[in-house]
Amino acid sequence: MQLLLDTREQGVSIPAMSRSVGGQLDMTFDVRAEDLGTVRDIVQAHLCLWRIASGSIDLLLIVVNELLTNVIQHTAADGNGARMASLLLQQVPDGVTAIVRDQDRCPLARTASAGLLAEGGRGLMLVRALANDMSVSITPAGKDVWVFIAAPTETERS
Repeated sequence: MQLLLDTREQGVSIPAMSRSVGGQLDMTFDVRAEDLGTVRDIVQAHLCLWRIASGSIDLLLIVVNELLTNVIQHTAADGNGARMASLLLQQVPDGVTAIVRDQDRCPLARTASAGLLAEGGRGLMLVRALANDMSVSITPAGKDVWVFIAAPTETERS
C-alpha cells in the first residue's frame, strides 16, 4: 500500500489522506472548489496508470468533478468550516466505480428543470447521463453516491 498524502500528524487544521493500492485509489479530504483541479489531476494520473481508455477517463473526470461540486454546494460545513468527503475509485473487470461519501444524510434531489441560461441545476442529470449506472445510499454517517463507468470493449478501442 502506498500512502500518497497524510496531513493528520502535520499540524494542519484539516486532515487529508490518500492511498493507492493496485487498481484502487482512496482519498479523504476537505472538498474545496480551489482544490478540484488537483483532485482531477490525481484521479487522471491513476486512471492512466491503470490503462483506462481515454474516453472513459474523460467521463470519470466529469462525473467525479460534478459529485464533488455537489458536496461543496449542498453539504453544510462542520465546526471547522470543512466539508469532509472521501473518494474511492476502483478498477473492476468491466470498468471503474467511483464512490463519493459525504457527511450529509439528505438524498440527492433533482432540480426542477433548469432554465436555458441557468449556471446550475444540471449536475445530477449530467452524472446520470454519463454514468452507466448510479446509486445513492443513505448511511448513518451521511450518504454514498456510487457510479459505474464501463470500459470500452476491444472493438470500441480500435
